[in-house]
Amino acid sequence: MPRPFPTISDQKQPQAWAITPNSQALAQLARGVWDCAVQTNQRPLVVLSTAGPLIGVRAILEQNRPKDLLSSIAFLPQVISFTDWLEAAPGAWKFPKKQSDLERWLGVYATLRKHKNLQAWFKAETESGAWGLAQAIVKACDTLSTAVSSQVQKQILGFIQKNQAETSNLGELCLSEAQASLDSTVAKVYSGMACKIVDQETKVLLEFWRYTASVSDPAFRNQFAIATHLEAIKSANPARPLIWVETADPTPIDQEIIGALLNEYAQYAPVIEVKMDWHDVGLWSESIGAEDGDQARTQALENVKRTQNKGWRLIAAKRFEELAWAAAKTIEQHLINGKTNLALVAQDRLVARRARALLSRLGPALNIRDETGWKLSTTRAAAALNSWLELIKAPKDGPSAKTLLEFLQNPFLDLGKILNRDAEACIGLIAGLEDILVGSKAESGWKTFHIAIEGAQVNAAKNASAMPGTVLFELLQFARERHHEWLTLQVDCNKAYQLLQVNLQATGMAQSLEKDSAGKQLLEVLKTFDLSKTQYQQTSVRLSEWLSLLKTVIEGASYQEAGKEAKATLSILPLSSTRMRDFEAVVVVGCDEQQLPAYSEPPLFFSDALNQLLKTSTIAMQFVQQSRDLSQLLVSCPSVDLLWQSKSNNGEPLRPSAWIQRLQNQVEWEAIPVQLKKRAFEATPMVMTVAHFEEDLPMPLSMSPSAYKALRDCPYRYYVRSLLSLRKNKEFDEGFDASLAGQTLHKLLKRFYHALKTHELTNPSLKTDEDQRRAWMEQSLNDYSEQEFAALIEGDARVMGTLRDWQKQIPSFIDWQLQREQAGWEYFDGEVKVGFNLPFQDADGNIKMIRIEGYADRYDVNVDNSKIASVIDYKNQRFEKVKARAEHILDDPQLLIYAKAANEEQESNKLTGYQVQQAEWVALKADISKGEQKAVRSQEVADMPAIMRQFTVQMTEDVEQLWAKKPMQAFAPEGICQYCEARGICRKGIW
Repeated sequence: MPRPFPTISDQKQPQAWAITPNSQALAQLARGVWDCAVQTNQRPLVVLSTAGPLIGVRAILEQNRPKDLLSSIAFLPQVISFTDWLEAAPGAWKFPKKQSDLERWLGVYATLRKHKNLQAWFKAETESGAWGLAQAIVKACDTLSTAVSSQVQKQILGFIQKNQAETSNLGELCLSEAQASLDSTVAKVYSGMACKIVDQETKVLLEFWRYTASVSDPAFRNQFAIATHLEAIKSANPARPLIWVETADPTPIDQEIIGALLNEYAQYAPVIEVKMDWHDVGLWSESIGAEDGDQARTQALENVKRTQNKGWRLIAAKRFEELAWAAAKTIEQHLINGKTNLALVAQDRLVARRARALLSRLGPALNIRDETGWKLSTTRAAAALNSWLELIKAPKDGPSAKTLLEFLQNPFLDLGKILNRDAEACIGLIAGLEDILVGSKAESGWKTFHIAIEGAQVNAAKNASAMPGTVLFELLQFARERHHEWLTLQVDCNKAYQLLQVNLQATGMAQSLEKDSAGKQLLEVLKTFDLSKTQYQQTSVRLSEWLSLLKTVIEGASYQEAGKEAKATLSILPLSSTRMRDFEAVVVVGCDEQQLPAYSEPPLFFSDALNQLLKTSTIAMQFVQQSRDLSQLLVSCPSVDLLWQSKSNNGEPLRPSAWIQRLQNQVEWEAIPVQLKKRAFEATPMVMTVAHFEEDLPMPLSMSPSAYKALRDCPYRYYVRSLLSLRKNKEFDEGFDASLAGQTLHKLLKRFYHALKTHELTNPSLKTDEDQRRAWMEQSLNDYSEQEFAALIEGDARVMGTLRDWQKQIPSFIDWQLQREQAGWEYFDGEVKVGFNLPFQDADGNIKMIRIEGYADRYDVNVDNSKIASVIDYKNQRFEKVKARAEHILDDPQLLIYAKAANEEQESNKLTGYQVQQAEWVALKADISKGEQKAVRSQEVADMPAIMRQFTVQMTEDVEQLWAKKPMQAFAPEGICQYCEARGICRKGIW
């Protein structure tokens, strides 16, 4: 039963009134407010502890306006949030100037630079980490200020009365209170050695707080505002009654502050303290909050049974995308049913974002209002600004080509203004520059870019093609001059801001951003960096630090979408924003045990236990508040759909939230699996891609081992790569080419073995003394590895990891080499070019020849039989992959080609007179985890004579089919297609 509004008395203390937070809560509150107005014959002041229900309260007051009101109280009572009420304090302009978050962070930065003892404690490895630390310190200092603000309230009132607001005096006063408060709480929470450590952290934090605390801090400004409001109430005649509506549970320290305010206000005017009565609404014992746990559990069970739960639905989806689609379809069905005021509660923000994207397809008839805070940094306007910031922080030699092109391609850049030309003359300009830079592999540096353009002009002159104009040089010069300005700037906060504004004007970006909704908000964020009227305008910072600060501020800003008229409205909001708000239907996503409830981590420097003793927010308080928010939502809304993902991204099962499971134990409430309607349609499948030869397409007269492998893997792949000579156009950001590592290893191994043969001649003991031989081989191979990889490492430091991995393999590789020498094999030569002519018949029966040739990694000869040789192919792979090659040697016959080429009598090469009777692969990434001695590295080709005969017949047939111009189909296992450059042409992903 709702409790009636109390009869206002002359008692000098707040009167309590409790309302039930159900679907009638707003109407009950409105009737109470009007009752207060009638009883006092004044327009009461209604102050809400949170701002969420403001619009709803004003609307319901209008709907419940009594008839025949006196003209003095006919207007709506003033409804305002507590934060706005404090900001509207009389004489607020006399308060110490309110500092922005940016100014406070810079204050932390300046304090750190000024006091060396603090620098030793507060360090961060990166600029972004440093500003994150500054935010944490400001938050910690605010916690301290709030903890002591109620204790120094009387002193603050004294400052107000005496019109004294001296920062130093107030700081010292609050510091003593903070010291006493923290000392007592630390002693309670920590003991022994841990207490000593925390004592040190507390001492440093208090010292930092002493340096930075001022009367402009939010906690003290709030106290000033409260004091001035109370001063104004004293002189008011008569003072307006105050209705305080507690829409959320306050922290203990906030309760103290509010309690003192209401008690003082009650001395001059009636005060009604409105709280929520959860006795008949809480669906769990913790949301009721009774001291007797058994009684609370019994009451919660009664509430569940009494609640109209027919409008609740629990929907389970297995995958992320399925969950997003289920949320979108559920909302779409509500719209079809005629509901126009909907809410999407984003416990899982990723799912909510995806559902929003799906719902945007419904068009302008649905107005989507995102209250969760859409980051401004995700907009294209912020991306355009970031492209300029990345360019100006480039090294003095110049930016990378990728950075330069990203800036020049941003849609807010006005090339016509930069180059003083018509917009039509600039069409295709950046695309032409990109083609030049990519084609010449000009990856970075102003000089490199100029050389690339000059080279393009030379080539254009030779080929009589269109020549790149001098406009490209003008464009580069424009960017280079401004980049140089930033490099030579003695950066302080004011100079950096002013130069950035000049840049935005010069590039035309300021004008373009002004025409864009997100761009206009971005410019407003940039205006907060105008510190020309503050003490921080000449604060010197490094350019990288200032840019990081700028990005941090943009990252923290939210994009506010413009409102629009529509047939229906969907509000995307957190659970806390549903308090005392009316919706026709609500969809909650993320109701699994990992995301409901959701907690805020304790701030840096304060544990949860320490927060409890400091009377600030704790995890237990958040737990209770969320249980009450969910209870109110389920009880007050006629239709609530709770969606959860039943399987995590790694495949582990996920249960619904423990709160939901407890409800399932009390009422019959089964989860509904997602049933998305499947649309039936007849698809016309694509057939396998087949290449048909053109009559004038020249046929190959030579073939490399890799080309023949491509022919065996997939004829269509060979057609694209070898006959059409199509190659993937590599981009700048593809990183280090792994094939370079393999080429470098081949090169250094050849150098190593040649050096070994030379030293054997000059130092005969190297052949007889095994220990000396092993030591020399390991040392030399390490030295050659360092030398050969040096150039690669200079260009890309990531190659250092490849070198170190190889150096770990060297001892095991030397063991394999010594074992091979003991078996009678001696290194002969490496990187040997060999080949042979393969006879075949064309389609007309004519005898043709095709040249098969390539470079063999290595040949060895047998010391016991000087006519027998062996061919070796190095593979920069694990042994398991090498072993798999032996199972399909006819599809990858590289070793067989090198053996046949060496055995051909008609050929003249270094192997003339030798017969290759043995072939093997050698893995350069053997598994050395079980010990270097046990590492298996080589895989020999079994039954060489039979395999060679079979290979010759197979290769002849393959070449004859190729020359017969038979259709070449695209087929290969996924392992081949995964890295195939022709995949985008054959379209295997479709057929």
